Amino acid sequence: MRGAAPGLRPDGDRRRQPSPAGGRRAQWTTAGALVRVGQEATLPVRYLQYRGGEGMLAWAFHRISGVAVWLFILLHVLDIWLAGANPPLYDEVLRLYASPLGRVGETLLGAALLYHALNGLRIIVMDFWPATTVYHRQMWYAAWVVFFGLGIPGAYIILSPIWNGVPA
Repeated sequence: MRGAAPGLRPDGDRRRQPSPAGGRRAQWTTAGALVRVGQEATLPVRYLQYRGGEGMLAWAFHRISGVAVWLFILLHVLDIWLAGANPPLYDEVLRLYASPLGRVGETLLGAALLYHALNGLRIIVMDFWPATTVYHRQMWYAAWVVFFGLGIPGAYIILSPIWNGVPA
């Protein structure tokens, strides 16, 4: 909204704006970021700024976990190919997976899969029942409760051979 009066939010809301540090006046930019007057962020910085709460964190974690799962799928295809192409090397890869480092990696993979699945279910609920979007924060926190409720016992099971001295 280029022609907006100074101090108006981009959506036309006339609520009082928070005062930035230093007491200088602030206003909303056309991109929706609150900046000090005379100090508008440059274009790339404006789109990289953290703007908000649980929704943005859910989005970021969903993308990160999705990329992690995708990388695992590529690795899995490669190691399955090795089973036929080079069985001795495949056996070495299996020993790496059974090592403490491999078990930690497997635990992180399980965490990425579980988070991605739970957040995906949250997104599906909001897509099919748009009225539930007003509860997106509560659903995100509920997903974290389920994540830790299932993830901690799962991580214990995966990591317990390390603590119990079971040879790899």
